[in-house]
Amino acid sequence: MHDLATKARTEHPFYKLFHTLEPAIVNTVPEEGFINPDALLESFQDLQDSFERDMHRMVDVSELLFGSDIAAYGQRCTSVFDRWESEGGSPALTAMIAQAIHHFDLDPDQKNVRAAFIGAILGEIPNDLEYHGNDHYRKVVFHTIRLIALHNDQAEPDDRLDRDQIALLLASACIHDLGHPGGDNAKEGVYAPGLMEQKSFDCARPYFEAVGVHPDDIGQMETIVFCTDITFFAGDNSPCVRMKKIYKHFFWQDDSEDVSMMMMGKLRRYEDNPKLVLMAMFLHEADIGTSAGLSYERTITETVSFLLERNITLAGPKTVLAFLRDQLGETMFTNAGKQLFGPAMVQVIQQAEQDIIDGKESFR
Repeated sequence: MHDLATKARTEHPFYKLFHTLEPAIVNTVPEEGFINPDALLESFQDLQDSFERDMHRMVDVSELLFGSDIAAYGQRCTSVFDRWESEGGSPALTAMIAQAIHHFDLDPDQKNVRAAFIGAILGEIPNDLEYHGNDHYRKVVFHTIRLIALHNDQAEPDDRLDRDQIALLLASACIHDLGHPGGDNAKEGVYAPGLMEQKSFDCARPYFEAVGVHPDDIGQMETIVFCTDITFFAGDNSPCVRMKKIYKHFFWQDDSEDVSMMMMGKLRRYEDNPKLVLMAMFLHEADIGTSAGLSYERTITETVSFLLERNITLAGPKTVLAFLRDQLGETMFTNAGKQLFGPAMVQVIQQAEQDIIDGKESFR
């Protein structure tokens, strides 16, 4: 692993990916309103310049990301994220994906792997939103890699994600909130399921097509990203809520609800495809893991940022409990998610309850 960060730039195997993907970056016509091609090229060049330094920084946390010891993952991860923030930001997505390519023995010449790397390039287009900005994307990709590694270490061979599935999930994680404008999925005051998630995917789609990703694989990524919509007021109309019920059907043999009518539209791709449901659940858990399952300190930071992005200044323990109880049901769903985030989630709930007992109404 250390060799990945010490080779000279001209010898580094991942610089080949930058070179290979440059035509797609330069020649692809962006979605209207997404980004100026010159700005994308400038970001692309900056990523190459910082790549070696970012790789060194990722090597420093490789044990946390891939190792067998998952004890106190929440607190250890909190410490890493705090340190990165004090350093001005975490390593770029390109370095995270390069480490994942190496660890999972993915083929950089394979189209879905190229999709993951170009997704990392797109995910580094500057977005300074209070919550849904670049640091959020990096945290989500970090957790996604950790979830995949733990799952594949523990699962039976037939239950593991294969290399294609790993690459598609990584690509989805990189672009799941691409170009997020802030706000929620209300269009003229009416909830539109997956509105911003679909926009994020549509911004990435031309680049996935440019590197030759098969249309069926593009469709699977679309469904995964679409189901990261957890809009609180959406109730059962939320794609994420429906995905969770489909997950329970496949993996918990829970037939308390007829999910056949839920597998419509983009969710139809879940039919007879439990692995796709598992992949979507991993991304959902990675998406909310920092807010829900690292530490109470981190939950407070994330909650305050999330609400400030919506110009809401009153963030307190009642907000946390509403999120963890009403929206998440106080649990993760996958075995890997329960192991990584579950212990800290219990502590977060207990500390929020104590804050309420103590009369605390606001974190600020």
